[in-house]
Amino acid sequence: MGYLLAGTRVIAIVAVFFLFGMAGLFLRIVFFQDKKKLYSGLLTLARNLAKCTCFIFNIRIETEGELNADPGALIVSNHVGTPDILILGSRFRAFFVSKMEFQSWPFLGALTRLGGTIFVDRAKRLEVKDAIAEIKERLDLGQSVVLFPEAGVTDGQDIGPFKSPHFQAAILAGRPVLPVLVRYRDGRVPSIASWYDTTFLRHILALLKNRRLDATLSVFPPLSGMDDRTLLAAECRRILREAHQNRRR
Repeated sequence: MGYLLAGTRVIAIVAVFFLFGMAGLFLRIVFFQDKKKLYSGLLTLARNLAKCTCFIFNIRIETEGELNADPGALIVSNHVGTPDILILGSRFRAFFVSKMEFQSWPFLGALTRLGGTIFVDRAKRLEVKDAIAEIKERLDLGQSVVLFPEAGVTDGQDIGPFKSPHFQAAILAGRPVLPVLVRYRDGRVPSIASWYDTTFLRHILALLKNRRLDATLSVFPPLSGMDDRTLLAAECRRILREAHQNRRR
């Protein structure tokens, strides 16, 4: 039964991704000279794609806090697995920052490039600077950006140390930083949503076979007025870590 459900979902996902990919290509052709309109259209597509994908995976989301983030906010979240992207994408009109290697993945890499994902190789300082400039440009245009500052996935039991360089984009743009926490309520340790210590194929297959996934998205008050990226990153981590530990008790 699990493999039948997985197969049905794969067919639905491929069809939905293809349709949204064609729509994204159309937007890039029509608005190739107008970045603001292009970004706005891509964000609308991306949010609806995330909502459709959450429906296909039967991800049920409970929200705590105020979702109406200021346009042009840097949204900072913990990172457990692929569902984080779907949950955040379905609730916020925002672009994502992703590892450079994801860009080369078949099909998914092309789709994320088409959708305006900002790719970065953290090992190359020049590319980090380019990514900061790209994030700042999006923020300046009133477009929000989602950042996973742990720079990798975790098992969901704690919040890992935050990398601070990309926080500089919010400081330079004078835009708020919005801390958000994603938690899963499936009773497993680690959660089935976790991509930690497993292959991507096994991770996705487990999600495809899973009947339902319950998650909570907690949104905290935005941070602004801080001009030290290291302190800003540390404060974001403190907020998320304390909330995570309190909710586990």
